[in-house]
Amino acid sequence: MARRDWIVIPTARQLSAPQGAVEHLARWVAVNMTALCWVAYLMVCDGLLTTIARRRRDPSVSSIRSRPHRFLVAWLTSVPIWCYFDWINFHFMDAWRYHGLPPQFEQRVAGYFIAFAAISPGMFLAAQIFQHMGLRRLRTAPVRIALPVQALVCLLGAAFAVYPFLVRDPIGSLTLWVSLMFLLDPINHWLGAPSIIGDWRAGRFGRTLSLMAAGAVCGLLWEFWNYWALTKWTYHLPFVGGLERYRYFEMPWIGFQGFLPFAIECWVALNTVLAVAARLRLRIVETLPDDDAVI
Repeated sequence: MARRDWIVIPTARQLSAPQGAVEHLARWVAVNMTALCWVAYLMVCDGLLTTIARRRRDPSVSSIRSRPHRFLVAWLTSVPIWCYFDWINFHFMDAWRYHGLPPQFEQRVAGYFIAFAAISPGMFLAAQIFQHMGLRRLRTAPVRIALPVQALVCLLGAAFAVYPFLVRDPIGSLTLWVSLMFLLDPINHWLGAPSIIGDWRAGRFGRTLSLMAAGAVCGLLWEFWNYWALTKWTYHLPFVGGLERYRYFEMPWIGFQGFLPFAIECWVALNTVLAVAARLRLRIVETLPDDDAVI
C-alpha cells in the first residue's frame, strides 16, 4: 500500500500472483474484506435481535427469523439501489473511485452482490436494535404536515434527484444522498405505506432517529473495513476545499454526515417497492408487527 498524507491507498504497483492455497485464500479475503465483514455484521445483528426476542418472549423482535421474506426483499433491492448511486457517480459526478478491483468481471460478481445487497438490511437491522434499546419510546405531540407541504417536499426531492445530472460534478453529492428520501417518502405516505411523514404526523420520532443512528454506525464500520481492504474506494470531494483532508479513514468527516439520511433514504426506497407491489396485489413480504418496526 502507498500513502497519501496519512491515508492508505492502493498502490499502482502490480501485485505478485499468490502462490499456494494459503496465499490464494489470503488474497481472496483481502479483496473481499468489506463483503465478508458485512456478512459477519448481519449475523451479529440477527444474534442480538434474537437474544432480545427470547428475553422478552416476543419472536416478532427478530427481523430475519420472524420476517424472512421482508429481509430477503430488502437484501435484493439493496443491489439496484446502490447501483443507482454508482451509476450517477461514475457517469456524472466522480465523487468516489474504486481501486484494486479484480481484472475479470466474473471475479467481482460475488463481492459486488454480497457487499451491495447487505447495505440496506445492515442499516435496517441496526435501526431495529436501536428501536428496542428505547428509541421507539420517543414520542411527542403529532406534527401537522399539510398536503401542500408534502407535495412541496416531493417536488424538492425531484429537483435534488436531477441536480447531480445537471452539474456533473462531485458537488452533486450534496443532494444525491437525500433526493430519494424527499421524493419518495410523501408518495409512500399517500399510498398508505410506512413513511417518515406518517411517523411525524403521529408524533413518532424513534424510527427516524434509529435509522439515522444506524446509518452512522454502519458508516463508521463501512469506512473502517474499507480502509484495510485490498479492493477499496477513495473519495474525491474538491468542493469542500481544505476540509477534505480531515478524514475518518478514507471518508472526509464533512462527507460522513451523508450516512445519516442515507439510511432513511434506503428505508424509504424499500417501502416504495413494497407499496407498489401491494398495489399490484403481490403479497411478497410479511406485515410489520407494529408502527415502530423497521424491518
